[in-house]
Amino acid sequence: MARPRSFDETTVVDAAMIAFWKLGYSETPIGALEEATGLKRVSIYNAFGDKEGLFLAALDHYHEAAKDIYEGMIAKGGLKEIQDLFNAMSAPADAEAPAHSGCLMVNTVLDVRRASEPVKAKIIDYKAMLLSSFTSALENARSSGEMTCTDEELEQRAEYLVALLWGALAMIRVENETTAAATVARQGNLIIDSWKNA
Repeated sequence: MARPRSFDETTVVDAAMIAFWKLGYSETPIGALEEATGLKRVSIYNAFGDKEGLFLAALDHYHEAAKDIYEGMIAKGGLKEIQDLFNAMSAPADAEAPAHSGCLMVNTVLDVRRASEPVKAKIIDYKAMLLSSFTSALENARSSGEMTCTDEELEQRAEYLVALLWGALAMIRVENETTAAATVARQGNLIIDSWKNA
């Protein structure tokens, strides 16, 4: 019979997620994960299989946390909520905030040169959530009369928003500063303004 774990898995995965988020998968050695989680490597390996197993758990944890924003605020909102998202992500943040490292999913695209199939699947699922949430927000805006567009234009706008978001987050990652995306966010919001009916 398996021994019960002597640690809280959510707390451990959250700590590992922040370490991966700040450093990137390739640059996070097992020693850094031991320090972040408070577990010895043997406990990490027993619980998650290996470093990638813990990373996959961290990606799942990040995805679940992001649902409150995207499947909650964005998907149930309209153009204002989309613009609020871009304003918030590019606003100044506390010096130690992981937001200065951008987005764990985008960082994974940038940092993992030959990602395994399980990691790629996590990225694809996350992108699908973003696209679905932006599509829902745009459909809400169209249904309320806030904007007018064809189905094809709506689909193109949703794809544009995902690309804009990931590009802005990549800039934050490179500069290690949330405000690095301020100009992109501002210009993106001007484009969203142009979609609105007069």
